[in-house]
Amino acid sequence: MHPVEAGGSLAPAQNAFCAKICSKIITSQFCAVLLNNEQSEAGEIPNANVNMEYGLMLGFNKYVLPFQRATQKLPFNVAGLDTIKYSDADFERLCATAVDQAIRETQQDAPVPFSPDQILQVFLLTKKALITPINNDGDRNLYQIGAPLGFNLLNDFTGLNYMYLGNFSMFRPEVIVWRVKILTEILDGRRAALDTRVKAGITTAAQAQLLNDVLGRLQIWIAVTTNEDKSAVATAFSTSAYRIEVFSVADVSSELEKLREMRA
Repeated sequence: MHPVEAGGSLAPAQNAFCAKICSKIITSQFCAVLLNNEQSEAGEIPNANVNMEYGLMLGFNKYVLPFQRATQKLPFNVAGLDTIKYSDADFERLCATAVDQAIRETQQDAPVPFSPDQILQVFLLTKKALITPINNDGDRNLYQIGAPLGFNLLNDFTGLNYMYLGNFSMFRPEVIVWRVKILTEILDGRRAALDTRVKAGITTAAQAQLLNDVLGRLQIWIAVTTNEDKSAVATAFSTSAYRIEVFSVADVSSELEKLREMRA
């Protein structure tokens, strides 16, 4: 086990909150948070970013060591949670005691098993991908293209590039290949119809160009069970116009093992 300070890690050209904070919280044995208020002309105010991160730690059910200067007050929404109040004179002693206790209470002989959904979500973070919130028409339309075939919609940390994720570990390779082929045919059909839609006044030329660019960059990710299934599906799409990546259970386990090694 070694300490990681999320804000001090490097994540060039990546979403700082996702790459530097979320993933570190998810993979940490326990977390420490410094809840000291900031000074402003209006007086002391809580640090909004720190409190958001604190909420994420609690949401992931992490063992948390919250610290705050004894002279300051907690925001009302966390005031009821046990917090280590410290001064310059006793901080080192209180911190050492709290960390020793956290190590004892969170130490495990074997890693806690993740549920399949948790495993996949952590794996997606290592691939710098997030499940797309379907909260606007554009994302909803993209999602609905793949949804009937069992695909979910992802986006990278920039939010500008999209991936369809097929979690098809329960299907045979021929079934997976059929689903991917149908999806690519739908995507090809949508792109081919863009000029017609512009001529009919259904969409503008600028909107059509934007959609064509988005669909042209779109990737298709497939999760399968075995490396044999991975090979069979990847071979079927070796010449596809779309970037298709296939991941086996062994690939996912390998990435999670790397995260565990980072924690050791």
